[in-house]
Amino acid sequence: MAIRKNPLPPMYPGGTAFGDEELKAVTEVIKAQSPFRFYGPKFLDKTGEFEKNFAKYIGTSYALAVSSGSAALHVALKALGVNEGDEVIVPAYAWVSCPAAVVACGAKPVIAEVDESLTLDPEDVSSKVTDKTKVIMAVHMRGAPANLDELRKIASEKNLLLLEDCAQAVGGSYRGRKLGSIGHIGTHSFQLNKNITAGEGGAITTNDNILYQRSIMIHDAGAIWRPIYKDILTEKPVPGYNYRITELQSAILIEQLKKLDKIIATMRKRWKEIKEGISDIKGIEFRKENDPDGDTCVCLVFFLENAIKAQKFVSRLQEEKIYTSSGGYPWLIYTMGKPDGHVYLHWQHYYDSPKDEKVAPKTLNLITRAIHLDISPLLTDYDVDTIIKGLHKVAKDVLA
Repeated sequence: MAIRKNPLPPMYPGGTAFGDEELKAVTEVIKAQSPFRFYGPKFLDKTGEFEKNFAKYIGTSYALAVSSGSAALHVALKALGVNEGDEVIVPAYAWVSCPAAVVACGAKPVIAEVDESLTLDPEDVSSKVTDKTKVIMAVHMRGAPANLDELRKIASEKNLLLLEDCAQAVGGSYRGRKLGSIGHIGTHSFQLNKNITAGEGGAITTNDNILYQRSIMIHDAGAIWRPIYKDILTEKPVPGYNYRITELQSAILIEQLKKLDKIIATMRKRWKEIKEGISDIKGIEFRKENDPDGDTCVCLVFFLENAIKAQKFVSRLQEEKIYTSSGGYPWLIYTMGKPDGHVYLHWQHYYDSPKDEKVAPKTLNLITRAIHLDISPLLTDYDVDTIIKGLHKVAKDVLA
């Protein structure tokens, strides 16, 4: 008999926190008949309010809201001056938007290994730097911070720029500082699966005034005449795109931001309970933490000895109904040959990406034997208890 009768709760941290607050905020914008970013009959400037609040939360001088996390990446890279002929180092395990944004700038993504934290391996990053390298893209994958001390050191020594992709780790931190405030520029996503959401949406954070000015112009089709920016834009105009967010999205995000710390605290509590409950299982190795206190704990990852055991483990978990009903990521992070936009082997539709498994063998070895447990903020005591019991039961069958 299965440990559970039904799957685990859905994994939409921000979305499942929606309530009357978001409904009221959206209704206010609709009643004002002013959903556009910059003006309207009764313009409320919800976006300006959100940007101010988000910059304060992240701890940066500036924040710019945009239409998506992917848009944020493109704008940030353009603001950093990435152009044709440049190279940008990206992790072999990320999301397809990362190399796509690089290609959209006319530049070349250079694949680097991840380590046991599933974020960039600083040693491999250092080996991939050439005279064409311009940016290191540190992706805080699956809620946990990359090794920013080492990556910043490499960037400083090599005279490179450091971009933090915080899409999957909004609200996380590193050594006491919020992610997105440590590199030269940070990008954030508010898509449905993220820690806070407006369905879609993104943001750029930075302490650099020039990068902020460039980002403003790039995200707004190169416009320089908005009254809201009349005392801000002093840089030479640059062309851009339409990556504007809407007032409806911003109204939602104002309310979601108020809930972010509680959402993360809830996931951290459940993450700790589950990790402690399965720490006695022999044959599992937990993901390395570059800063345990900074992890947003959207998931608990551990490695098994090999991919075959990992596949069997996942199959047994499904039989026990220990899987997320919707919104979750694959329990086995990667199955060789299965299309997956998170893995460099499946990025060929954007550019001539490496198809050779020898390009990032360490990464492939890690992600094909990595078990991924979603930590939904909706988990109950019963859920936690059955997860722990189920993992012990499956481990006894598969790892004995």
